[in-house]
Amino acid sequence: MITAAAAVAATIALVAPAQAAPAKPTPEPFPVTDLARLYASDISSYPGGTYLQIVDPFAEVRRDHPAIMRSNLAKVIEINNGAADDPARQRRALADAHDDPLWTMSDAFGAKLGRDFRAALAAGRLPKTKALFSDYLARAGGPASATLVEKYVFDNPRPFVVAPTKIRRYMRGGVDEYASLRTNPSYPSGHSALFFWRGTLFATMFPELGPQFLARAAEGGYHRIVLGVHYPLDVIGGAMVGQAAAADRRHDPQFRRLLDQSATEIRRELEWRCGAALSVCISADTPYLDDADAERIYTYHLTYGFPQIGAKNHRMIVPHRAVDLIRPAFPSLTDAQLRQILVATALPAGHPLDDQRPGHSSWQRIDLVRAYNATVSVDEQGRVTVR
Repeated sequence: MITAAAAVAATIALVAPAQAAPAKPTPEPFPVTDLARLYASDISSYPGGTYLQIVDPFAEVRRDHPAIMRSNLAKVIEINNGAADDPARQRRALADAHDDPLWTMSDAFGAKLGRDFRAALAAGRLPKTKALFSDYLARAGGPASATLVEKYVFDNPRPFVVAPTKIRRYMRGGVDEYASLRTNPSYPSGHSALFFWRGTLFATMFPELGPQFLARAAEGGYHRIVLGVHYPLDVIGGAMVGQAAAADRRHDPQFRRLLDQSATEIRRELEWRCGAALSVCISADTPYLDDADAERIYTYHLTYGFPQIGAKNHRMIVPHRAVDLIRPAFPSLTDAQLRQILVATALPAGHPLDDQRPGHSSWQRIDLVRAYNATVSVDEQGRVTVR
């Protein structure tokens, strides 16, 4: 039997000797040439160099399913209004809207490790990680993940524009995000894409915390609904863009080299601060969520409870490069075996944004947390069984 955690632990044990007292690392930034050069994954691997193709099913939903569109707005109003009596949720949503996402998402490391990560970041001890992931011009994002083209193709007005008297506005420090977003279309959500490419890449860099980083990405998307600036379908579409962009990055060997160096920088820093191997530190920490709760929450946010509107028996076609997002969790398996895991853990067919066009694959059905949580066995013929 193979689980993601066991596979990662075995790999680390092979490549890293036991170290009773991890030494204090010496941080070094990337050479300027590493950040300034052009990478193949700066451009989407999809037609036109954007991610329009994977979010295009929205056009059919908007045209042919008015009940879904009404529900799309009703869900925003319910979630947004429900936060009126939850100041802590408002503060967290506003932090995700305005603060450095590398800082706000760090609680996915766990209570203590998250504090250690933020302390290292504040002390300037994670220069590689900051260059790739900090702020909104982070190098790991890539121009294609910004959703600018996709937004203006669909030109969908935001919830607070469509229903101004029903959406509550949450602001801090007099910063009015609503004024700047009034003329900016809603679908797909750029903030959600940002959270999902970050959370997905961190899951690949730290597969032992993969469910937690992915659930934290889903929370970041949910907060756009809390603020009333996005619909659930916007957030689902943004998640699809973010994960496709992360898959492009992981598939690019030159850029993957930078991601691996960032992961090593973080791992060494946290192990030095904790005084033990990262696996030991994780097991002794208070997690952001346990694996089961991460799966429950994450899976719900992949559909937001929308009913199935497409064929329920449609065959799952795994998007190209999606296997790269679970390869670090199951490093001994082949592409074909990884694809079997993604099929076995996929969502049911037919939810809104499930791409069922002939020859197309579906990012909407990919459930990475279920894949990370899966227990996998491989028989003598190489066939995979997933529990």
